[in-house]
Amino acid sequence: MSQAPFSPRSRPLGFECYPTGLGPSRRAFLRAVAATAAGAATTGALSGCHTAPAVQDAAPAPAPAGSAADALGSVPVFPEGGFAEDAVRIGFNENPLGPSPKALAAIAADGLAAGHRYNYPETVREQIAAHHGASRANVLVGCGSTEFLQFLPWGFLKPGTTSLVLPEVTYGWCGGVAASIGAEVIRTPMGPEGTLDIAAMRAAIRPDTRIVYLANPNNPTGAAVSGDEIATLAEAVPEGGILIVDEAYAEFLPEDAVSLALAGGPVIVARTFSKAYGMAGLRFGYVVGSGPMFEKATGVWWGDFGLNTAAAVACGPALADREHVERYVRTVDDGLAELRAGLTGLGYVSWPHRAPFLMTDLGSEALPVVWELFRRGIYVQDGAGWGLPTFLRISVGLSEHHQALLAALREIRSA
Repeated sequence: MSQAPFSPRSRPLGFECYPTGLGPSRRAFLRAVAATAAGAATTGALSGCHTAPAVQDAAPAPAPAGSAADALGSVPVFPEGGFAEDAVRIGFNENPLGPSPKALAAIAADGLAAGHRYNYPETVREQIAAHHGASRANVLVGCGSTEFLQFLPWGFLKPGTTSLVLPEVTYGWCGGVAASIGAEVIRTPMGPEGTLDIAAMRAAIRPDTRIVYLANPNNPTGAAVSGDEIATLAEAVPEGGILIVDEAYAEFLPEDAVSLALAGGPVIVARTFSKAYGMAGLRFGYVVGSGPMFEKATGVWWGDFGLNTAAAVACGPALADREHVERYVRTVDDGLAELRAGLTGLGYVSWPHRAPFLMTDLGSEALPVVWELFRRGIYVQDGAGWGLPTFLRISVGLSEHHQALLAALREIRSA
């Protein structure tokens, strides 16, 4: 495994994901995005999220001297100059199989020549609607599901008079946007082994709550809840509010919340093509919903501005290639079993949930281990940004990736 230099970034605990302060109009959005990008490039003040940050510090930094204290506050993210060809990338929950060959063929045939034209998103909306047995009016498409986690708070929250409820250990994008708006962010504790405490979330909802956010399965813990639990949570949402169910890893759920969203209740389901469909770099996602609350969401939607031509062309073939998705699910299930067995053999405890990643407790601070893995070209996430400093979050890759990780952990432990 080749070594690669890397850059650190500051990750103060509790800081939310990419709070940008965007305004609700399209022009305000564009101005704020540009200003935020410029500010982020100079400050590097981005937090511990499960997606790759857009910027990093300009100068590379040496690895920590060896003590945990030396490493605190700086987390290596990307190797300087990019990933080596043989890098083991099991830190970002990417699909190691890549996109469907049918989607790639469609991009090569039709997705590039029209790159100079703006997209017409209605065809893609119809394809996704048909996939869910819905109508086009029930679907909005955009630049990954995170586009909607960025926009929706601006449609429902107001500074000083509204609140958002979410678990304390989760994908924090909505919380970061809510805080930048000036709404109150209410966090609820997780249960044993990273489970989602729906009763605690219900209890935290107030009359001024306008968004409840639930990732199912939850990232980074991997825990999932049932459709009945989601329905119970939706019933507690006050009038004028919405429950956002983030189903980025829906293929690992026994039941999803799409039917609940289509029934007209206060539920919006967010989906992405970044995971099971292997299209993270193409940036394509969507939301499903209906009723007055979904119409409110449409008011802050970017329309065709968030959709690129290659992703639009790939959508239909990717949806149709069920064999590719099923192969991915089998790969994840097999990979989870392999990782758990290997980590248990090393004396580490992993949470038992089914998702394309797992949380493993090393029993001591994980950040120095992350540095040593990065030095070997193996990229994982430590749990400090989620308040779990002894944990690693390991994405499922291919068997050779898992074996490289396990071998490196044995070396590090014996050093």
